[in-house]
Amino acid sequence: MKTNKNMKIKTMVTAALFSIASSPMLNAQVIISGYLANPTSTDSPYEYVQMVATENIDFSATPMAVVFANNGTATANGWVNGGSLTYEMSLTSGTVSAGQSFYVGGSGKLLNGAGSTDISGLNWIRTINTGTTAGDLFGSAASGGVIGNGGSNADGIGIFNGLTLTASSVPLDAVFYGSAVGSAFVSSSSGYTLPVNDLYSGGYLQAGSTIMSDPGSAQFTVLSGVYDTNTSTWVTGRTSSLVTLPTTSDPSTIVSQINLSAAPAPEPASLALAGLGLVAIGIVRRNRKA
Repeated sequence: MKTNKNMKIKTMVTAALFSIASSPMLNAQVIISGYLANPTSTDSPYEYVQMVATENIDFSATPMAVVFANNGTATANGWVNGGSLTYEMSLTSGTVSAGQSFYVGGSGKLLNGAGSTDISGLNWIRTINTGTTAGDLFGSAASGGVIGNGGSNADGIGIFNGLTLTASSVPLDAVFYGSAVGSAFVSSSSGYTLPVNDLYSGGYLQAGSTIMSDPGSAQFTVLSGVYDTNTSTWVTGRTSSLVTLPTTSDPSTIVSQINLSAAPAPEPASLALAGLGLVAIGIVRRNRKA
């Protein structure tokens, strides 16, 4: 009888060890921290996205792809649909340091559309005249903009590691926004893939998935939160707020509100496993005494 009890305990310990060893780490090298989806006047080429690096990145050595979803009715191709639905920009040059913000978007490099404050001095990694030029890998030029304005059919932004994208590629980070998911939802097994982050648990975008605030004209979406770079996890998940931008303003208006924490390194896995083993030994000894 004692042997059976001990075997049961060993099985439970083995399962616990496996669970610890197989827990996924988020490891988001880049975090989406804000975006201007609907600038004053014509949207192209003035839309842009702000991101924060969680580690030092040389994009010539570690290329990435940023994809904007401007939804009518999404398809099973999700992020890689192209045409008027999704537009891609390839990050293949430039560098960014851990904790530094950088920008990707239209070639206008202005705070809030035509005639507004010049922000070309910020760290722009990739820009395209989106009104006249197609995306690097896919997506059609559009004078009305390639970053969707939200609304009843949610739009999204995703960043991917590498430049070989398929319908099943999972982004490093992604954010959807609007007043409802609407026709951005395809099915439970196809459509927009989601990362494991503070907003999503992987899988595909669903009717009940989290979406950020629905931006109005001239509103910059600020995403605030705290990310622990040691554990690659969110200490405080992102929330969104909308800042209405004047045409002339200091670039500090759009400073990132994502904080990277520098908590002490977590207990080494070997020590954690050893501690769990000691607990199991204690249980076994108590059972033997019984």
